[in-house]
Amino acid sequence: MKYKMDQFDPGEAWLIFRIDCFIKDQPIDIYLLIDMASTYIFGQILAPGELPDKNEIKIVMKKAYQTKKRWPKILFCPEHDPAEEFFIKFAEEHGFSFKAAPLSRFEEIIGPIKKSFSRGFYSPMATVGGFDEEEPLNAEKRIAQAFIPDSYDLCSCASGLKYKFCCKPILMDITEAMTAAENGDLKEALKWMDAARSKVGETGEVLCRYAIVYAFFDQVKFDAYLGKCLAAFPNHPRANYVMGLKCKESGDLQGALRAYRTALEHYPATDRYHLNETWNNLGTVYYALEEYFAAKTAWEKALSYLPEDPTATKNLHEFIHENPDMPKEIKGNRNIH
Repeated sequence: MKYKMDQFDPGEAWLIFRIDCFIKDQPIDIYLLIDMASTYIFGQILAPGELPDKNEIKIVMKKAYQTKKRWPKILFCPEHDPAEEFFIKFAEEHGFSFKAAPLSRFEEIIGPIKKSFSRGFYSPMATVGGFDEEEPLNAEKRIAQAFIPDSYDLCSCASGLKYKFCCKPILMDITEAMTAAENGDLKEALKWMDAARSKVGETGEVLCRYAIVYAFFDQVKFDAYLGKCLAAFPNHPRANYVMGLKCKESGDLQGALRAYRTALEHYPATDRYHLNETWNNLGTVYYALEEYFAAKTAWEKALSYLPEDPTATKNLHEFIHENPDMPKEIKGNRNIH
């Protein structure tokens, strides 16, 4: 059930949440404290590090108290926020309740704020849309949301660092480079890749993305960058995924299996988008090897990460459940495992 503004009386419930953005090319989180009945913004806190400053939180909370002349009955926050323990303690000390809930339950309340905010700042999470009634959260937008990790999720590059402090600073550069490459503009793509490298050095992500850029233009350089990446970062998930694509295209199905499995072993469990993508492709390799039960299981696993995914749904429908040549014992049931 999603929360709505008309569920609450003014001042009854407050919500504190964060919006990610970039300020001077650095990822920053902005915490906003709002009244849930009116979406009135009491104040905001900049958080360049992992946690917002506790004194600043107290100042914003007290400002809200002075505005309303009382504390709320309950303070809400999207679950898994890194500052959640402090919010709980503050609520206990001041005699009101605290509740954390999935971010999706607050979409209708915070959507217009995020939409407005994204007009002034580059905010990765806000750009995918789907936060309000004018722009509903359809399957395509849910998949797009899964593509962007939370600031405090483990980074998809398998460095062990949190995304905000690893690859997020080069998100815009990588995005622009991929777009330019897809549009056939090598010079523009390399300009953005060079900018990314100047910020973080030759990380596994940077080397892998150079390889992806050259995949559109120069096979020799593609192979060189991919090889360099895997030599220095053998567990880099995206590089192994790309190697899986390369192996499958060349007919090396066993090589593709090894590469995809390595990618799956090292993508963080929170990276639903890339896990879905890799399980999907692993399923196609199993199918090509005529290991049909393994293919079915892989596609079902893909759907367990992104139930909205049309590709895995189509694969299961076309190649398994509606395939007249598929044995009944392989078709089995349609449950997701």
